[in-house]
Amino acid sequence: MSSAKHLRNKGIILSLTSQILWGTTGNVAQYLFSTTHITVNWIISFRMILAGFILLGFTWMTKGLKYTTAVWHGKKSAISLLIFSIFGMLGIQLTYFMTIKYSNAATATILQFTSPVVIIAYVAIRHRKWPSFLEMITVLFAVVGTFLLITQGDLSTLSVPLTALIWGLLLAASNSLYILMPIKLLHDFGTLPIVAWAFFIGGVIMNFVQPAWVGGPPVSWANFWILLFMVVPATVFAYMMELLSIPLLPPVTISLLQAAEPISATLIAVFFMGVSFNWIGVIGIVLVIGTVFVEAIPYHKKPVIKPKNG
Repeated sequence: MSSAKHLRNKGIILSLTSQILWGTTGNVAQYLFSTTHITVNWIISFRMILAGFILLGFTWMTKGLKYTTAVWHGKKSAISLLIFSIFGMLGIQLTYFMTIKYSNAATATILQFTSPVVIIAYVAIRHRKWPSFLEMITVLFAVVGTFLLITQGDLSTLSVPLTALIWGLLLAASNSLYILMPIKLLHDFGTLPIVAWAFFIGGVIMNFVQPAWVGGPPVSWANFWILLFMVVPATVFAYMMELLSIPLLPPVTISLLQAAEPISATLIAVFFMGVSFNWIGVIGIVLVIGTVFVEAIPYHKKPVIKPKNG
């Protein structure tokens, strides 16, 4: 096997694994919500503060203190980081887990993938020009897919609770903010320190709302391993694997592999969490996931960073 092919295969494995881990996270959170008394605020406080601490420690040890803290050396960049941490990172965590609480992990992940509609609308308004043909196809897929998912063919009722739908739409908006807000920060200071600080800052803020040492799940080995999975493999390792895969793969391949997140979340929800969709709902899911493939067409490139909540 050639060296280039070996590196490409390594990148695919790393990227695919990170997407599957993120797809699994929501279902694990759904399980905790249904079997314990923990709240959304607690899981966010616990996960963000611990993951942020670990990621900061890793960045410090591998890149040095100067690289890790560079973003704080300028007033403008520090303020931008604080705003992103609150409205981007914390915002997407809150809306994601609230959507799961009122529906399920599959629905939350799928609704998250409608965020290109918000981004396309924002870019069109900002630059005062109509979206391209492929962008219009993306909007059509996302809107029709979401409509089919939430109605599943019955226009007289919603298969997704209205509260979950509202949180899901807020999730799509938060997802868009997460994509658009940190572009300059990521370019100037690197992905790892920005993600690490955003997790840590969001965790600190949430611990004022809900301390991580109060209101946790019952002490048991099962809950210990579940929480460990959510913080270490599904957050810390997943982010690192995605970062490692980026230089090994072309952008189009990475974009296509992102479809593994909603697919894995849906399959786990159906086969292990008792979630069901009729054939119309399945068509809706396929259409929303199809936006990933439309966005990945080589001649349709956007300078954005794909966000992760899971």
